[in-house]
Amino acid sequence: MTLNYTMVTYVFLTLLGLYSIATRLAPYHGLSEGGCRLGYVYDGDTAELICGENVRTARFVGLDTPETKSPGCRAELDLGKRATERMRALLRSGIVELSDEGFDKYGRALVRVFVDGRDVAKTMVAEGLAVTYQGGTRPDWCAKLER
Repeated sequence: MTLNYTMVTYVFLTLLGLYSIATRLAPYHGLSEGGCRLGYVYDGDTAELICGENVRTARFVGLDTPETKSPGCRAELDLGKRATERMRALLRSGIVELSDEGFDKYGRALVRVFVDGRDVAKTMVAEGLAVTYQGGTRPDWCAKLER
């Protein structure tokens, strides 16, 4: 049996290319310390957390973004949509790492999110799509945006 190096090279490069494409298209591929990964991003600071067979809601730590589900005004909705799309893009842009930070008063998992080693909360705040948030009273986005 002769080994056809051209065919072996072709198969290797094809598999490498498919792997590369799959890792770029795969949504949110990082795992938390508990073995969980992010799924669907609901809005700029909340996503689905998939832990094996269990699915729960996760709140991102370090930021608050405008509401998209029940906004107080049109400006809040518009900025909330931009924040949601930006968060989705950030999570698809590199290697996602999750740090479990416990649970909030609503039972949501608290997760700090990093993409390629950068804290996404800091990125979103720097881009004007979020404010720094460590719990407590959330900002009145409508009053903030109407200034």
